[in-house]
Amino acid sequence: RREFLEKAANIPCMYVPMFYDVSYNEDGTIKEMKCNNPNVQDVVKKDIVLDFDNVCYPDKPVVPFTKIVQDRCVLEIQRGCIRECRFCQAGSVYKPLREKSLETLKEIALTQLQSTGHDEISLSSLSTSDYSKLKELIDFLIEECKKKKINISLPSLRIDAFSLDVMSKVQDVKKSSITFAPEAGTQRMRNVINKGLTEENILNGCKQAFIGGWNKVKLYFMLGLPTETEEDMKAIPQLANEIAALYYDTVPKEKRNGKCQITISTSFFVPKPFTPFQWAGMYTPGDYLARARVVNEGVHAQLNHKSIKYNWHEADVTVLEGILARGDRKIGQALLKVYEKGGIFDAWSEYFDYQRWVDAFAECGIDTDFYTMRERDLDEIFPWDFIDIGVSKDFLKREWKNAHDEKVTPNCRMKCSGCGAMKFGGGVCFENKD
Repeated sequence: RREFLEKAANIPCMYVPMFYDVSYNEDGTIKEMKCNNPNVQDVVKKDIVLDFDNVCYPDKPVVPFTKIVQDRCVLEIQRGCIRECRFCQAGSVYKPLREKSLETLKEIALTQLQSTGHDEISLSSLSTSDYSKLKELIDFLIEECKKKKINISLPSLRIDAFSLDVMSKVQDVKKSSITFAPEAGTQRMRNVINKGLTEENILNGCKQAFIGGWNKVKLYFMLGLPTETEEDMKAIPQLANEIAALYYDTVPKEKRNGKCQITISTSFFVPKPFTPFQWAGMYTPGDYLARARVVNEGVHAQLNHKSIKYNWHEADVTVLEGILARGDRKIGQALLKVYEKGGIFDAWSEYFDYQRWVDAFAECGIDTDFYTMRERDLDEIFPWDFIDIGVSKDFLKREWKNAHDEKVTPNCRMKCSGCGAMKFGGGVCFENKD
């Protein structure tokens, strides 16, 4: 077994925990993580497929007999993201962006629709609007889907890149709601997280959606972001109210398909490794719920409150997510305890028992506030620092500072910010290279 593990550990992207020793400082932070086997590498490096066009993709997925949530064809159009959203772990981990060609996507889409019989196809990526051939792909799918009444889902589009032309074509087929993710209510907060959206972008995007025939808009926001103020929280329902008012101002009464429905969903922010916010502190469950109350009260105070619906995430689950997201080896003991106490299906809310987790952490002598409440020092060694994902820690530190300076960083196609992903030798980093 040991011989096998040594061979596995020599694959650049493989990590075998037993070959690394961790020592700690008196305050519980990591002092050093050192390889204890001369036959094993010190750093685990992310592996990546640069030729994303020819990678294996399930064009004939299994169709379940029972009804499932993701009951549709899924067409992954690209992997990675050009945006530099500072809260997003996937944006860092999957760098650089790699697109599938239009012809490959056409072929996969036709095969999936024919082999599954699904009545909906969804375009999947971190930022669908940034796919360079989106218009051509939509034109193709519209032609193929129109006769069979197959719905086309365009999830989490960026408002500033959303095309009225695309929307007007998709509306000819069965429509669902349009989903946007402003993430924050104020411009200051959007600059902090580097969302790169103005209120004008947001309102114009929603106006285009209303003109295109939609009357249901879902908006995703986060609460508990670094530097957040009460003004930032109150701005969320205010923005929803402006969007609802915009609908009634834009769509004549005789053309309305019922009243508009603006659904606000807020999740509580959880700092993630390999992001500029990995140094950020979190809050208590009570503090998170207090922030949700500010938004909820703000919704009821709006003129168009009957057109606005508000959903928020569970606070205790958020704190647990924070512990698991940035935890070290010590958390493994608690995970085993939770399992021994019957915590098997805790991802399902009806089986989730927060007290079971609290008891497990207590029995293991783990101070959960250590993992959630404190803001980290810039020179602290993190449990994941031995992993090289291509994005440098120096870049993340610069972005952490830019966040506090409310400074916007341009996307990868506008300007290279020197994150480090260019060393992979492909993807968007080399799109414009001769």
